[in-house]
Amino acid sequence: MTQSEPESRPKRPPRQIKAAALILDKEARRIVRKFAARLAPEPLERIRACVSAIEIQRRARDWSALERTTEELDELLHQHASFGRKSALRETLENVSVAVLVAVALRSCVYEPFKIPSGSMMPTLRAGDHIFVNKFTYGIQIPLTNTVVGQGIGEPERGDVIVFRYPIDESEDFIKRVMALPGDTLKVDGNTVSIRRAGEADFERLTLTKVDEHCHDEGGTRIVSGCEVFEESLDGRTHQVRYMTGDPRLGVQRRQGEWTVPEGHVLVMGDNRNQSHDSLAWTRQVEAVSADSLLTIKDLRDLTAERLFALQRPEDGGRQDPARDHILYLADHRSEPRDLSLEVWRDPTLGVAAVFAANEARLLDARRVTVTELLDASSRYGRASNLERRAQILQDTAPIDALSLGRGEGGGWQALAQLGDSKAILQLRCGEAVCREDVEVIERLAAAMERFQHNHDQDANQLLEGEKGIRYTNHWTSRSSDRLIDRIFIKAKAGVTNDDPAARVRLRVWRDTDEGAAFVRSAALHALTRGAPERAIAAPDLGSEAWIISDERGSSVIVEDPAGVVFVLECGRQRCPNVTDAQAVIAPIVARTPELLQDRRAIPELLTASDLGDGWRAQEVEPRTRHEYDRVWMEGTERTQDRSAELWLWLRPADGLETAVAALAAVYPLVEADPRLPFGQYAALDDRHTLMFAVPSSEVVVQLECRRGLCADREAVNALAQRIADKAQDPSNFIDPNAERPSPFVPRGHIKGRADRIWLPLRRFWLPIR
Repeated sequence: MTQSEPESRPKRPPRQIKAAALILDKEARRIVRKFAARLAPEPLERIRACVSAIEIQRRARDWSALERTTEELDELLHQHASFGRKSALRETLENVSVAVLVAVALRSCVYEPFKIPSGSMMPTLRAGDHIFVNKFTYGIQIPLTNTVVGQGIGEPERGDVIVFRYPIDESEDFIKRVMALPGDTLKVDGNTVSIRRAGEADFERLTLTKVDEHCHDEGGTRIVSGCEVFEESLDGRTHQVRYMTGDPRLGVQRRQGEWTVPEGHVLVMGDNRNQSHDSLAWTRQVEAVSADSLLTIKDLRDLTAERLFALQRPEDGGRQDPARDHILYLADHRSEPRDLSLEVWRDPTLGVAAVFAANEARLLDARRVTVTELLDASSRYGRASNLERRAQILQDTAPIDALSLGRGEGGGWQALAQLGDSKAILQLRCGEAVCREDVEVIERLAAAMERFQHNHDQDANQLLEGEKGIRYTNHWTSRSSDRLIDRIFIKAKAGVTNDDPAARVRLRVWRDTDEGAAFVRSAALHALTRGAPERAIAAPDLGSEAWIISDERGSSVIVEDPAGVVFVLECGRQRCPNVTDAQAVIAPIVARTPELLQDRRAIPELLTASDLGDGWRAQEVEPRTRHEYDRVWMEGTERTQDRSAELWLWLRPADGLETAVAALAAVYPLVEADPRLPFGQYAALDDRHTLMFAVPSSEVVVQLECRRGLCADREAVNALAQRIADKAQDPSNFIDPNAERPSPFVPRGHIKGRADRIWLPLRRFWLPIR
């Protein structure tokens, strides 16, 4: 084209003309470049002329001329170069391919949409939320691989919410919060999360601040009970988490453990802490060794003097290496200085004063005191910070009528309290390792009395609490009604009431009492002599432990037979005007008691109305609805390294069995060979015995360490080692081919990106995820 056509108005909008011109210009240039040899000279020149004209007219914005030139070029290409033009299908495919590549590039390198599948991240994210994941933050991940290019762009930080491939099944994507980075150690105990950052020595407990918000279900419509929302602070950033507050026995998950993150990994948790399938819950099936299958509590009971043991895994760390295991057994060693006991008498049949006096007589260095005197003498209750606690103790112990303080035979403190209004006696014994001062036994007595005042029917084991940090074995006992036989007889006579002691005979017989026969005898002496037991006269004709008391009411006899049965006969003047009559009544009773006590149905035959003579009849004794006496004895134990055994196992060590044993032995300064075990080596330190050996048949290396408090000599540790070696001969005893082992960490290459924004639902559109 050498001359422009007369100007006319264009048929199409300039924008369409311009777009069409650009497309045809590009297509013409491609055809000329690739197919010039196949075109005739004249059409080729005309095509080149059109291409040149399009460039000039486009710059000049001559839309009419550009429209005509574009149409001419389209016709030329159609007539002379149709073989080089793309079909509609090819054009569509190319456009779709470009679009797909652009979309893949965007999803891989910039942003990817993601839908939240569950409520594990509530309250931060809800099931059904749609979010954008920033794929560029941590570098560019090559699609369909775990390779990340450009990691220097950024690394995950504590508190980031990330999307990643689930390490157990990489076909699934998970979303959780980063809690620990490589080298960090995370410790979880229920609602308490602590972190020891890489290179630091101490744990830092994450701060939780309660938020006044309700928990909702995954749909966000129904309020969930037994749930609390908190603000958690991590590295200067805050986010919300929620915890279920229900009892673990009702299915509420209580999480506990400690994990150290290896290089190239992170540890993650969901914000819905009790209901999240996250690092703390992931497991894999692997072949794994179990050290506690080779050394059991039964083995330790068989071969040592201790009976109770606690199993620990000091380097648990999720038991990350299935070919290695390490266990520690700590003996619960009996420790009497840690003992606690509480005895309670409720309306005792011998009277409150008599029971108090009998107990007081058993105390060493007993002295009558008041709670106020003890608190005044204690330096801790002279401080202003303890005034409220002092007032509480005085309030709890206000019902005490008499208080005696003394020492027990095994040491420690004993406090004996008489509660007149309640007709009760409380006696608390506290070992010297728990109660180092007299005021400490009063503190525990006050706590027990506070519970007793709320409910007098509570058993002793409900009134007494053990010392925190001490393991106790509780023994509770009570005196059942069949251990006391109570028979009353009266003689009806003009002018004499049933309550007249002179016209009454009462027999009480105690057998197999928890307090002991000597105590019952002592309490009976105090009761019948009205607190003056020296008035009782020995009655050797009735036995070595027999006494007679005579007063204006009549005569009484107390007998303790060799079998520990205690008889108390109160015989009024109507039947026993003198001591001889009382002895005559009690003697046949004592004689036939052993035979009659074999059959409870024969108990009424111990004493009958006919034994007393004419005019006497039995009076019904109202049965007790509550046991008179009960006691809780809390046996304390201590766990220390002094009485412990440790066992390490290594399955198929890389350097071979003999080399592995030699490497273990090299740590100790003095080692000698032990020919009884394969490659056996024995090392002795001041406080422990150690044996290292191999079991070739199962390709395992064993190290056993036993402290001298548990294994007194080398023979004791050898006996344990031999039992371990015998069991290890059969791999099935300690190797589980399908063991479930924790797999808590997310590899760096599995991380797809950081969750940045919510884009659905619309009411939360574009909210940042924190």
